[in-house]
Amino acid sequence: MSERSRKSHAHEPGAVVVVGTTPDYIAKLHREHPGQLIFLVDCRFKGNPFLDGVPPTALLFTSLGDLEETYRKTLLFLEPTGIPLKGMACFDCDSLLLASRLASRLKLRFPPWQAIVRSRDKFESRKAWSAAGIASPAAILASDLDHTLHFFRTQGEDIVLKPVSGSGSELLFHCKSEDEVKRSVAVMEEQLPRRQTNPLFQPFPHPLQQSCIDPCRGWVVEEFIPGQEFSCDFEFQDGQIKFIRETGKVRALDRPFGSVLAYTFPPRYPSGFRKETLQKVLIKAVGALGFDWGYFMVDYIVRSGIPMLIEMTPRPGGDSIPDLVRVGAGPNVLDIYLDFVCGKFEPFPKEASLAPESFASINLFAPKEGRIFHLDGSRITSLPHVKGLFFKKNVGDRIVLPPKDYDNRLLGYCIVALEPQPDILSECHKLEELLAVAIRDA
Repeated sequence: MSERSRKSHAHEPGAVVVVGTTPDYIAKLHREHPGQLIFLVDCRFKGNPFLDGVPPTALLFTSLGDLEETYRKTLLFLEPTGIPLKGMACFDCDSLLLASRLASRLKLRFPPWQAIVRSRDKFESRKAWSAAGIASPAAILASDLDHTLHFFRTQGEDIVLKPVSGSGSELLFHCKSEDEVKRSVAVMEEQLPRRQTNPLFQPFPHPLQQSCIDPCRGWVVEEFIPGQEFSCDFEFQDGQIKFIRETGKVRALDRPFGSVLAYTFPPRYPSGFRKETLQKVLIKAVGALGFDWGYFMVDYIVRSGIPMLIEMTPRPGGDSIPDLVRVGAGPNVLDIYLDFVCGKFEPFPKEASLAPESFASINLFAPKEGRIFHLDGSRITSLPHVKGLFFKKNVGDRIVLPPKDYDNRLLGYCIVALEPQPDILSECHKLEELLAVAIRDA
């Protein structure tokens, strides 16, 4: 973000309420905006070492699954301070619904819960986009093998199985044969009930009916769309789109389907792609879901110049993306989002032109399950083209691998400057070999 925008946000009185996010993000946000943010944190993160540097005056621990308790605690927390609230922010999909309902009670602007539900429900979003003439994968809801196999046979080609409201690569399966469909359905039937306490898999209200959607009782089956995947952040206000960042995705082919090996910045789009086309599609897509305002992250695959929408959610892109874009001389994505929820919708200075794939953020995955007893990235940080190494794990942390857990396996990520026409896969393998990590069996 420009220095002008940073100062305008820093010098205004009041605070932004940040609903639910991970301790590493809380620490990062607090370092850059001390005294300006109030974090509503799930009780399970009490004692997390990432929060050691965040003062108690900025942390409100609560049960994020309980709206009434969170609302009551928030009022009690704010009452003695007299701090005016400037906006509501949320960085995690599982907290968006709570953020919307809490914002309504606190008289703060936030996207409506009905639109949030449509965006979280991957089947409902497909239906809404299809009705609006927007390209996205054909899909059905299924809860057994027979319906899943029928869709596979009807398609006559590859399909993808995914949770109704999951995130990232969790329980994502690419099936090329009936045997793969059977194995994937068996994993779904085993693993979904085990996620009933996971915030991402909690039942949520249907946007159109007087009922709830239970993500642990079924899954989405959709056609497989070949091609490279991309992601972008954008702001939407008064019918206008303003792009904040765009990145490419490099899939990890030797890991569970959907795993991201690296993000690239700026992205290398295929020939025939026009950004104006993406802009028109996104304007239609947010309206089809019921949004009239907001900050969004969207994943899409470009096929024959047309962006095929995969997922859209009203929050900034996470993982390593903000650090990648910032290191790559792009905007500070998190600052822009915080300014936006405070009511700012201003153009920022034109950024320096960069060649496609000038920078990459490379994910570092744990090689096995167990407990970490050694973790050293000094051989990586000694390389001149390495611009940053960020660990999400510490010595003593326990590692769990898919299909039991998909987020826990990530040790951290590395930001690198790439040579023209880079071989990203070779770069990833080199960094993996330089990382010193030892894990004992649990």
